Amino acid sequence: MKRILLSFVMLLVGCSSAANLERSAQDATESFYKSYLSVFGSDEARPYPADELRKYVSADTIVRINTIQEISEQELIESDYFTYAQDYSREWIPALRVENARPFLNGEAVQVIEGAGNGRSIHLEVFLRREDDAWKIYRVRDVTNNHEHPIFNAGAITRAKAAAESTP
Repeated sequence: MKRILLSFVMLLVGCSSAANLERSAQDATESFYKSYLSVFGSDEARPYPADELRKYVSADTIVRINTIQEISEQELIESDYFTYAQDYSREWIPALRVENARPFLNGEAVQVIEGAGNGRSIHLEVFLRREDDAWKIYRVRDVTNNHEHPIFNAGAITRAKAAAESTP
């Protein structure tokens, strides 16, 4: 009887821990997007604070984005990596929905629906994993347009660098 009770308690603890991790990934995503969209949608041309970015985004992802952005006239990232938009209005932030965290490989995938004006929205799939004991975004995919910026495509990055170097 004690074994059954102990097994049941361990099962409950395991389930609640998994639920907390899912909420944490979803909460981290929502916190990031509310903060990020406020800055991105600002009339002032200012970058998102680097320390805030490091708080929410994987170090490897930040390095990859910075590497690509240093390539002159690259076309690998044609829009903002985290929004898949050229610009954003703060008026669209109330349409933001962050939902359905689910396990994905060694992390979580979270669905993000961001307002895009005129009643439209953009559906993003945001992938997070644990890094430095926190949920961090490492990949963002545009589900609406079935597109993903190729920041993990070493061949595309190499070709973009070569093209930039050969351009006078």
